[in-house]
Amino acid sequence: MRLYLVSTPRHKITFTLVFTTILVAAVVALIAWPSITTIKGLANQIYEQRVELEKLYTRGQVLKQTLKEYEEIKPAIPTLNRVYLTRGNELDFITTLETTATSVGVTHDIKLTTSDPKKSTNQLQYQLQTQSDLPSFIRYLAALEALNFYININTIRLSTGAGDSQRANASTTPGNALQAILLATSYFKP
Repeated sequence: MRLYLVSTPRHKITFTLVFTTILVAAVVALIAWPSITTIKGLANQIYEQRVELEKLYTRGQVLKQTLKEYEEIKPAIPTLNRVYLTRGNELDFITTLETTATSVGVTHDIKLTTSDPKKSTNQLQYQLQTQSDLPSFIRYLAALEALNFYININTIRLSTGAGDSQRANASTTPGNALQAILLATSYFKP
């Protein structure tokens, strides 16, 4: 039995077109499509590496900036270490507060707040009750500000020793007793 596939020119052209289409589809399916998929995968990997390199570059720039800023503030580190209290040397701090008050003519009483021993805190909270005249109190505040210790005054309550009816006149008259309560916080070295 003989097989006559191509008998007329029309069949030859059709057969050639079908065969060429199948051949092109096979080449695309077997060679080009895996190559395209591989190229897309490589393009995605290159993009991800580029993004990662940009992040690393940014971190490097931040690190350089941080090191530069550290070098700028490095001379101030000893000063910063002095402004914090050292655990166990609270008596030196209290003595400094007493000396400061005496030097400006202010009488004061220091009350330390007790903290829960179970909680480890780097804060020393205390209350300063002072009695003086207004100019001495202002000098006292300036002297506290000039101390080598960092003192954060959270609240100041002022009152005069005069009665309620004389309060307006007492605040303008020098020599009247001014009573103040300062709620303050200092910090221990971390």
